[in-house]
Amino acid sequence: NGLKNVVVKGRLEYVKNKMNYNIIIDYAHTPSSIENIISSFNKIKKGRIITLFGAGGNRDKGKRKIMGEIAGKLSDYTIITTDNPRYERKEDIIKDIEEGIKEVTHNYECIVDRKEAIEKGISIMNKNDILLLLGKGNEKYQETNGKKIPFNERKIVKEIMEKLF
Repeated sequence: NGLKNVVVKGRLEYVKNKMNYNIIIDYAHTPSSIENIISSFNKIKKGRIITLFGAGGNRDKGKRKIMGEIAGKLSDYTIITTDNPRYERKEDIIKDIEEGIKEVTHNYECIVDRKEAIEKGISIMNKNDILLLLGKGNEKYQETNGKKIPFNERKIVKEIMEKLF
């Protein structure tokens, strides 16, 4: 009983919001973790799975195409965006992911700015949909060109909800 209400920030974390939309933040950033989380939600979904994710820059480029393919196969809609591009061009990272997803589906789009991508994800949701915000987890920054820019997805979701609804 003690574990029923345990929340681990950034791990399958439900983001409370005024519309009671199913918005989940998770740190999933590898092919296996992305596959596991999307597959798990597919078992309980009542609407669509909308997956939003990117890949870190200056890291294993080989996994990007694989993650795109997995998200494309298992999600009803995917938004490819940024996730700590570090010293790489954001567009190049997104293009690498897109190579995998375009082989399996056309139900995706690329939005470089992660905040804009989150807004798009929320704006296309229906009450029964699930929006998975993957990759950042509990991180409160976006790492770009040697700078850690404040980026808190919980706060961003709340701001967008206030703006849209």
